[in-house]
Amino acid sequence: MKKIMALVLALILVASLATCGGGATTTGSMDRQRTNVSSGSTPSSAEILLSGDIGGEITISCYDTMQYKAFLEDAARLFEEKYPGTKVNVETFSAMPEIKTSEQGGNKMTMVQMQDDPQGRSDYISKVSTALMSGESADILAMDVLPIQKYIESGQLENLTSYMNTDPDFNRNDYPENVLNAIEYKGGTWFLPMDYAFDYYAYDTTLLPNASGFGTGSAFTVEQLIGLAEDSFDGSSKLFSLSDYTKRSGGMWGTLLNENYTAFVDLENKKANFNDGSFAALLESVKQYSEQGYIPKGATGQADAGAMMQRAGEEAVDRFFFKPKNAFNLISLFTRNLGMRMTIMAEGDTMAIGDDDEIAGIAANADSSVPFTYSQAYGINSNSANKETAWAFLSFLLSEEMQLNTNLSVTALPLNNAAREKKMETTLTSTMGKQGGELNENHLEAIAKYNEAAEQLSGLINAYVLEDATVNDMISSEVQYFFEGTKTADEVASVLQSKVDLYLSE
Repeated sequence: MKKIMALVLALILVASLATCGGGATTTGSMDRQRTNVSSGSTPSSAEILLSGDIGGEITISCYDTMQYKAFLEDAARLFEEKYPGTKVNVETFSAMPEIKTSEQGGNKMTMVQMQDDPQGRSDYISKVSTALMSGESADILAMDVLPIQKYIESGQLENLTSYMNTDPDFNRNDYPENVLNAIEYKGGTWFLPMDYAFDYYAYDTTLLPNASGFGTGSAFTVEQLIGLAEDSFDGSSKLFSLSDYTKRSGGMWGTLLNENYTAFVDLENKKANFNDGSFAALLESVKQYSEQGYIPKGATGQADAGAMMQRAGEEAVDRFFFKPKNAFNLISLFTRNLGMRMTIMAEGDTMAIGDDDEIAGIAANADSSVPFTYSQAYGINSNSANKETAWAFLSFLLSEEMQLNTNLSVTALPLNNAAREKKMETTLTSTMGKQGGELNENHLEAIAKYNEAAEQLSGLINAYVLEDATVNDMISSEVQYFFEGTKTADEVASVLQSKVDLYLSE
């Protein structure tokens, strides 16, 4: 999350072709302390004089091996070919996850199971922070789990605003301006995302046949959707496909936490707010939703990929008023009548009936802002000895060529406008090619409708929310005690107030 209190810690990838059937979803969102769209001009920063001489050696460092390694190695090879005399080293930290394949009903499924590793994240953050202080850190840093706000405040990240303004080969018009504006923070742009993602809600038209106000121009919170559907709820179908809580993805709890994150964690002012009763009330509301039958109960706090698939099979004939979806699921929506099913599943997803689903609106935060998340983003170490080559590599990652690289996340949208426009066509062309077919008029119509919907939903984005992975691990660790029944909501809130206060004051 992205959606989502933790990083994407469990992912099931299903790429199947079928004659019918609905799609499942990826939820989640990640890394958030809001920086709203500014209404003024581009923030000022020190002028950068670019010589145009690209050469020498740079190193790029990231935590998530699976998500980054293949993409970065492809980019390094192509960059070195484009700029002879350059060398790009890629350093990754986390272990590769376990990958399993299985076959059900003639469909091959690849399951990638990633184990949550709070200690590993902590070790990596400590390693990078120590290296930054000693002046020996990598030239480029992936922002996946790093405390971005701390590095900005300590001057350890380069302000990229002047690079964007000075480089004649970088054109802001090639990227969505609202997304670039959303990441501005304290007078600058400190990192650039390679892609962006958002969640939207689909609604079942058979359960809400007379719904109004829904569509690609709308944004909703969970509470708003409950208010719209409560009168139609009779207990035969649940309001949301999200379970109350799962340890890895957070379930409904993770979604509500994301909506309200800045109410509890103010990273900019280094303040925590868990003790005023609102955090405990939010926890209790999730339990109440489950008891009322609005949402399913989580399988277990330790649910694994196998349990997820089993539950997905059991829920295949269920209907839900609302289902959280991500940008990739838009492809499923617009290809469902083309004799193919393209599905990305993450923990907490359901394969419930989706043939009658339509777009309700994009997911919003409690203050009505519309956030985005990303799968990859990078900043430049302010002490890098080769900043110009580092910037050249970073901007190369944003080129149309690299933005269409198949090793960049399939669940997110390319930041490059031209690449984003071509993404669905590229995806369908590849799929049809494997079947020995070509795109026809129906496919082209689906592509056009998809692109229109994706751009309209994307146009509503007006915020990015910085999170701190260490704070998130604290929240995740304590909240599980509430859902296991060993601590009250007030007890969890009190512990978090103490822990997060201490951490933010360091």
